[in-house]
Amino acid sequence: MNTGPVILCYAGAILLGYLFGNINTAAILAQLKGFDIRKKGSGNAGASNAYLTMGKSAAAFSAIVDIFKAFIPVWFTLHILHLPDELRHLPIVTGVSVIMGHMFPFWMQFRGGKGFASLLGMNLALNWKFFFFCVGILAVIMLFTRYIALATVSCAIALPIWWFIRTGDVSETVLFTLVTVIVIWKHIPNFKRIMSGTELIPASPVNPENEQESV
Repeated sequence: MNTGPVILCYAGAILLGYLFGNINTAAILAQLKGFDIRKKGSGNAGASNAYLTMGKSAAAFSAIVDIFKAFIPVWFTLHILHLPDELRHLPIVTGVSVIMGHMFPFWMQFRGGKGFASLLGMNLALNWKFFFFCVGILAVIMLFTRYIALATVSCAIALPIWWFIRTGDVSETVLFTLVTVIVIWKHIPNFKRIMSGTELIPASPVNPENEQESV
């Protein structure tokens, strides 16, 4: 392929992936209920805060949508499109773009969620074994600490290490490392609250009608 079409394909993947990521289910559900999810509970526009502010059903629905909005485009580019070698990075670029769209949605003034469910969705499309490895990390850490932030960061740190060991691809590992750095940065407030003993945990849902604190 010529350079022009290759650039257009990658640009299209970045744009479409980012727009997919903008589908923030937790924020949309909260808006339908009349409040901004970023001003209640933990302040995060994601599934864990959907549980804290709206309950189990909203959290489950948010998590499923956030997983599949990354899984579907990555799986499609991997298994349906017959990509030439010049576009071999397209699935990874697409997945990372979805995660960035979830974290920095334009319609939410670039203040979105923390990307964990979408990260899992991308992992599921890339390698189901690593997906279940991350789910195992989540289960173990939640069992012993009940802090999902620790599980999220642990999975994010494992991703570039696992990918480099598996593929040896430096450019894709750099992309995953960038995601890891942003995920860690997004969770700094969580770790500050953990250290101060004020972090909300999924075992303690709140009533969005009564909870007025903006975190």
